[in-house]
Amino acid sequence: MKLFFVFMLVLIQLQSVSFSSEFITLAVEDSWPPYSDSNGNGISKDIIQKAFDSVLIQVKFITVPYARALRMVESGEVDGAFNVTKQKNTSAMFKFGKEPILSASASFYFPRDTKLSFSSIESAPDQINIGLIIDYEYGDQYELHKARFHEVRVANQTQIIQMLENRRVDVAIMFDEVAKYTLSKMKLKDGSIMKGNINHVSDVFVAFNKNNTSQMILEKLDIGLNNTKHK
Repeated sequence: MKLFFVFMLVLIQLQSVSFSSEFITLAVEDSWPPYSDSNGNGISKDIIQKAFDSVLIQVKFITVPYARALRMVESGEVDGAFNVTKQKNTSAMFKFGKEPILSASASFYFPRDTKLSFSSIESAPDQINIGLIIDYEYGDQYELHKARFHEVRVANQTQIIQMLENRRVDVAIMFDEVAKYTLSKMKLKDGSIMKGNINHVSDVFVAFNKNNTSQMILEKLDIGLNNTKHK
């Protein structure tokens, strides 16, 4: 009889743990180091893991290219994806909480010794070739002007830098910490390409499926992110 009561107590405890935690699946991109490397690991994942741990939500991570991560969220294959900029076009596609994971600045980068120079996307000349990552967001102002440019979209940061070195594009937009990290991994000096003015500073979020995400999940993530910021 005593063993029976012990068994029931353990069973009740296990059930309470299972009911007190939830489970979601997030897609993470494989080409934005140091925020998210080829295995999906990095600054962003560390922050998100701690945030969800603090509110008892279990997370499974799936590492894929960024463009595929967004498609998986839209189709409902996963609950969400992260490292997404909250701007007009993405807000129409996804649900976002109030708290960003982090903020990151992105600047213009030019081939070494270029004569081209401009201070903002509004003042950039028409018809220039601009290097970008497939399906990345570059701010609402860029969206207003992008029809004036010839976009060359590639899959990863190394390709962006190679295009600048080979002068296949006139300019590229890269996130500054990512550019610094990638130049180091390629064993290139900072002077291999020329950094210009900041294009924009992005607040980076987890983007959730528009139709299948409860408000409770968004609120719990906001609480978790606030928890991690105040530790």
